[in-house]
Amino acid sequence: GWLWMTDPVQAGVGAFGDLGTHSLDIMMWLMGDIARVAATVDVAVDNYHGCDEFGEGLMVFANGVVGSLAAGWVDVANPVTLELSGTEGHAYVCNGQLFFKSEHVGGADGLTPWTDLPDAWPHAFELFLDAISGKEHPPLVTVEEAAARSVVMEAFYQAVAQQSWVTIAQ
Repeated sequence: GWLWMTDPVQAGVGAFGDLGTHSLDIMMWLMGDIARVAATVDVAVDNYHGCDEFGEGLMVFANGVVGSLAAGWVDVANPVTLELSGTEGHAYVCNGQLFFKSEHVGGADGLTPWTDLPDAWPHAFELFLDAISGKEHPPLVTVEEAAARSVVMEAFYQAVAQQSWVTIAQ
């Protein structure tokens, strides 16, 4: 079964780490390495004694960009999965649709879904089946990227334990 995921001793993390890792991966893919983090995790309904059910993290990327990460098992809809904003535009994903606004890109009004996208990859399970049957695909995440994300997520949980910012060695 899946209940091992609710045991931080076995899983290494709780809900924040379980679901937050996926958004963290995208954020690091877009923005690069992270210099320092702070976080808090907590229990909402205590369905899994001793395991966090949600968390909030704040991070400063090596390039100075500030990001925030919210993740947990208590948001049944998870309607907004990613939002980026800057001085010249913004993009966000809501209910699986990308909205993008930029004065530098024609048609990017931020009001209608942006559909000028590359073809989607096959479902992760299809890629897994292909891999075990010997078909080769480039990895979605390299070993080095996975290790870097694990280091950052571990730093988030260290920040929770210390109730302070944690610097990530580069």
